[in-house]
Amino acid sequence: MNLSKIKYLGIDIGGAHLKYVGLDNKGQIKIVKYLPYKIWVTKNDLKKNLKNLYKEVGNKKTICGITMSAELCDIFKNRKEGIKELTKICKTLKFQNFYYTHKKNIFLKIPKANEIMSMNWHAIGRICEKRIKNCIIVDFGSTTTDFICIKDFKFINKHYTDFSRINNDELIYTGVTRTPLFSLASSININKKIYKLIPEFFSETADIYRIKKILYNLIDLDETRDGRGKSMNESKMRVSRNFGFDYDSSKSLIIKKICNELCEIQLSRIKKNITRLKSKFNLPKNTVIALSGIGQDILLKHLLHKKVKAIKLIEILKIKEVNKATFHAPALSIALLLSKVFD
Repeated sequence: MNLSKIKYLGIDIGGAHLKYVGLDNKGQIKIVKYLPYKIWVTKNDLKKNLKNLYKEVGNKKTICGITMSAELCDIFKNRKEGIKELTKICKTLKFQNFYYTHKKNIFLKIPKANEIMSMNWHAIGRICEKRIKNCIIVDFGSTTTDFICIKDFKFINKHYTDFSRINNDELIYTGVTRTPLFSLASSININKKIYKLIPEFFSETADIYRIKKILYNLIDLDETRDGRGKSMNESKMRVSRNFGFDYDSSKSLIIKKICNELCEIQLSRIKKNITRLKSKFNLPKNTVIALSGIGQDILLKHLLHKKVKAIKLIEILKIKEVNKATFHAPALSIALLLSKVFD
């Protein structure tokens, strides 16, 4: 692949992952990358990844759009300071760099901090609003689930900060790989018996989806909570620890039931939030539910099982899916927006 032909590059700098999608001058997807890093430990991880990105693409004519949510990480004094440091790091990239904003001017070279703070989800709504009449897009990612609402071909979300979005059903801090199990429930009920969860960081949702054999290797990138491996038994050991017992083969059945129940709790919470938003915005019954993010296939299966009509985001975008690009919908959306704005 000749990566020097990449004309539009969308970059999403998350708190734990770097995602980027590149298009050629015809708007065809040519590169999709999903990389882990630990910005909360050292900012050098991000610097190295961005330097490698520039070496990989190496084209000063590339038009690059950048969005981020990593400013929330506690390595920074506050979010504004986080934006300041992240934009400084982004100068490593020698492309024609622009930052995605929620303002009328979609891309700016030197935006204000509050114009770009955690705006990655917003790009999805902007690229989709003229493509479908009524829709709720659910971006089920590693750490969060974003809900993007479209009514009568208009992007209608009302809130722009994590604080206001969390408190108005437009964002849930629950994800398919990085969410601690104790955040899903304080206890679960299996066969009329209560099992309480220990509120410690022993395991996370990657473990339960791994045990259920529905977690793709290509999205299972992060280190485990105990620093050990990702085998079935090691995953079961971590989950059992959250319930206060040691795993052995005699516990396989109860671990399976625990994982099924925890998955049901997480996915049902997302489903209920969709229902709340449909009511809140008075969306019609035939409103399309479209899915993106690394957990889209898991959520799609759940919704279809619950008789909820759902599709994948790619069906709205009507482009060829390449290397799971809609797993990283903000980066893809920004690349597509760049191709419209700078065509």
